[in-house]
Amino acid sequence: MQSTAAILFSLVLITAGILYAALRKQLSNTASLSFSSLATVVIFTLASGVWFVLKNELPSPPLAKAPLTIEQVMEDKQRQLTDSPNDANAWFELGQLYMSQYEFDSATTCFDYAIRLSKVPYAGQFSALATAQYYQNSQTITSDVRRLLDMTLEMDPFNETALQLIASDHFMSARYEQAIVHWTMMLDSGRLGVDRAKVISSINQAQSFIR
Repeated sequence: MQSTAAILFSLVLITAGILYAALRKQLSNTASLSFSSLATVVIFTLASGVWFVLKNELPSPPLAKAPLTIEQVMEDKQRQLTDSPNDANAWFELGQLYMSQYEFDSATTCFDYAIRLSKVPYAGQFSALATAQYYQNSQTITSDVRRLLDMTLEMDPFNETALQLIASDHFMSARYEQAIVHWTMMLDSGRLGVDRAKVISSINQAQSFIR
């Protein structure tokens, strides 16, 4: 719409210029001066009108939306589950949100629902539940946590979450060689999501305690 108005305005100016040049030759000096004044007023009025139209058509800049807080995101996810209580993915995502808030009891419940509601549970769900239970039990690998980790690694031998949990537990218990073994497995997996710099730093730290 704006480009069309601009084109029309240009055509009006060109036409006015041609008419002005043609008529001025046929008018006396006095009449020519009066015509020039009239033409100036007309062109100024047209220009003002087109500018006013174009100004009003300019879209207002979109208002920036404030990012949602973690509480708002959790509320949205809970409303989603109210509408679709059998949504395994939503349960898993809510569990991750609870983990970020260190609410391990709630995270455990969510991950458990995610597994039970999935037609084919996958390794990431089991490793997430193992991690939630690990922290729920004061960073202890209980028999249930061990079972979940074994299930995870049977399905996915290079699951990053499971290997990181096992390596960290070995490190905190001063079993540095075992920690290095599991961190090395993470590096050897070749997976893009692995923070290699962080893993290498952990290995170097473990090796410094062995020497």
